[in-house]
Amino acid sequence: MKKLLALLFAIVTLVVVSCEPTTPTPPAPEEITFAITSAKSVEVGVDGGVFPITYELNGGEYTDVVAEADNLDMILDINTNTAGVILVSVAPNDGRYNRSAKVRVTYGDEAEFIEVNQLSESGKNEGEYDVVDVAANQLVGSYYGDNLMQGVGHYWIILTKDGFVDGAAVAGGEYFRLDLIAPMPEDIQNVRIPDGDYRFDYSQSLEEYTIVNIGNTDYSWVDEDMEGWALPIEDATLKVKGNRFELVAMVEDTEFHVTFEGDYSLTTSIITDYVSSLTKDTVIDVSNCSASVNSYGDYWSCGYNNWTIEFVCNNGMKQGTYVVIDYLSSSTTDFTGRYVDSGFSAEDETKPDFRAGVFIPGFRVADDADLLLGSLFMVYKDGLCVSQAPIYEGTVTIEANGDGTHTIIIDALDDAPRQNRITLNWTGRL
Repeated sequence: MKKLLALLFAIVTLVVVSCEPTTPTPPAPEEITFAITSAKSVEVGVDGGVFPITYELNGGEYTDVVAEADNLDMILDINTNTAGVILVSVAPNDGRYNRSAKVRVTYGDEAEFIEVNQLSESGKNEGEYDVVDVAANQLVGSYYGDNLMQGVGHYWIILTKDGFVDGAAVAGGEYFRLDLIAPMPEDIQNVRIPDGDYRFDYSQSLEEYTIVNIGNTDYSWVDEDMEGWALPIEDATLKVKGNRFELVAMVEDTEFHVTFEGDYSLTTSIITDYVSSLTKDTVIDVSNCSASVNSYGDYWSCGYNNWTIEFVCNNGMKQGTYVVIDYLSSSTTDFTGRYVDSGFSAEDETKPDFRAGVFIPGFRVADDADLLLGSLFMVYKDGLCVSQAPIYEGTVTIEANGDGTHTIIIDALDDAPRQNRITLNWTGRL
């Protein structure tokens, strides 16, 4: 009986198992693979351009490939419209330093990075700089009184190892120009730069013992074609002790260490309401000068022809006497005649009253004591102006003598509070 029950149970079990349906095994899904096949680091030139990133994608759609950059100033465009290649457009590098970007390429959960490095004109990374030592042998400059802030001295100096010729920069010359704020000088007859440690004043606070950038603080040089260039000094320190100066100046990617030790002198150029430095009537001496006449067309944009007659010292423009007669005429061929001072416009007292038959009085441009326009008389010594006056009021007569010579007569006044008479009677060839 037990055997029969066991047999029946086995049969039932067999029947139950045999009746269950069978499920076919599904095929294994096709494996998708994605990989960058080009270099993971790319170097691009200063001018930029387009470079490819290549990849292999098996079992997927290229339209699902995504590429993004983290530096949109550098990466202009990324094109993924072609299977197997991504085109990356890089902008020209107009900056001072090398730069970089990362391009992230993803497909699904897979991500790879391509580093893009671009060179600059300097070839330097930010923070890299050269150090150049300069042994200066000349210091010149001016003292402007307290023209920037009452009770605080304003000094301007130039340090150079190349010097000047007739007061002018030389071909290949380098010049470090600094506006300094310091205490007022102890001796106005012998102005010296006060001893101390000067720092660069980024905020233009005009505090004592600072270097300020008000347009005259820079690193300047003159190329072999006598064309001048300048770059701003971005940071600087200056140590002054007696006749020793130690300057550390950062200019773009170069740190200059400039030293000077020796005698120097500063001109006093205190800005007043008038330009003239004359203290008495003066007869202009042009015995060592050459004279020339020039036509500048409608230089003053006033509808009249601008003539100038210049007397330049034969020893150089920044040595000895320099005279300019700046006048207006209706004629573009005849520069002779009698000319009176133009005075200044009733609408704008800083501008001459332009009209035919007048000479332009000498006047200061803005608040710059060293920049004069119009008719003027100056005397230089070793490149420095030691005397100046505008030809301000009066008459200028220019006559042709019929033998190739001309006679020029100046009978004028300067602009000093107590005006001084300025005269010239010259005959010669122009």
